[in-house]
Amino acid sequence: MVLDEKIKQQLIDTLYQGITDEMNSAYQYIALAGRYGDGELKQAFLHYAQDELRHADKLMGMLRDMGEELQHLPVVQEDQEDLYLYLIEYMAKEESAVFYYEALEQLITQPELQLLCRSMRGEEQMHLSQMRALYQKLKQK
Repeated sequence: MVLDEKIKQQLIDTLYQGITDEMNSAYQYIALAGRYGDGELKQAFLHYAQDELRHADKLMGMLRDMGEELQHLPVVQEDQEDLYLYLIEYMAKEESAVFYYEALEQLITQPELQLLCRSMRGEEQMHLSQMRALYQKLKQK
């Protein structure tokens, strides 16, 4: 399928943003696991990191399928001094990821990729729900 150049560039830019966000999220979750993780908490953060890396890999595949090569991605270590505040901020990022996959689904026309976006959106919604439960559990300690 031939995409209008403007739409193609918009999709490429959107994919780059998604890959960057997913890679940064994975990096942050790994750092959280190392910094705050007891057994259960560490496993939860590492599981989230695996999911985010899998999402980044799928988005990179979509980019490759468009004939694009991945360029430099900025990965930033965020401040994690206050775990509770950090989790609140990350819940907002998970909400943003849900919206991202919804918007990406609208940009693409291939049914199989739309299904992939719906699947990843569902996983982000699950992360958000799990993160809320984790936050509540930590708050009660």
